[in-house]
Amino acid sequence: MAEPYWALAAGCVPDALPWEIPRIAHKAGFETCGMWVDPATTWDGDALANTRAALAETGIRLVDVEALWLGDGDRATDAQKLILDAGLKLGARNVLVVSRHDDYEASLSQFRELCELVGGDIRINLEFGEFTQIKSLSAARAFIAAVDRPAAGILIDLMHLNRAGDALPSLDSEQFAYVQACDFLQSSAAMAGVDYIEAAVDGRCPLGEGEARRADIEAVCRSGLDVSLEIRSKALRDAFPDPVERAVQIRQRCQRSAFL
Repeated sequence: MAEPYWALAAGCVPDALPWEIPRIAHKAGFETCGMWVDPATTWDGDALANTRAALAETGIRLVDVEALWLGDGDRATDAQKLILDAGLKLGARNVLVVSRHDDYEASLSQFRELCELVGGDIRINLEFGEFTQIKSLSAARAFIAAVDRPAAGILIDLMHLNRAGDALPSLDSEQFAYVQACDFLQSSAAMAGVDYIEAAVDGRCPLGEGEARRADIEAVCRSGLDVSLEIRSKALRDAFPDPVERAVQIRQRCQRSAFL
């Protein structure tokens, strides 16, 4: 069995251009990372070639491309297709999908088409959370069951799982391709709206340094699933403005072996 990924999430280095992320990860000692693909901002006409070159130079592999937002009708949009295409061409294992769609049936149709476009070449994973239209694990499971396509999966983010009040499920299910791991303060569980979004993008911390259930972190580390370290932290950004130094801190302070 292939060694599971232990990846630097793209959100750890929001101050980096997409093709800089693999180089940052490599310099910090990671073998895998995530990738921002945002057609409206940094993903310009040269981004694919630049990112391919960075991956070739470093040998870094991609756990995912993110984020693809559901919305705007019941068919896959050109921007969504661009993200899928980037994920396929860059060899990513997963696409991270978030729903902001006001029409549930249309969102199902759109997600289903995304799965059909990629076949079995990449997993299309729904991330649930308080700030999305799909707010809990049970709602995500119902959504993926309704999509009913082999490529469809669910991404568990430990902070969002805690906010939803859900227990960590058995990770043996085929529904789960990878997990976003982090630690956090339990005060985030009572937050909503902008407050929770700020906590999710600024208030996370390295594994074992917050108030997350240690048993959940241990279960994720033992699961054999790919793990994306979603340590989005303003404290780390302030203390380590150099993204390479920040990534080194995340690698050193988030050792999988410490939780086995």
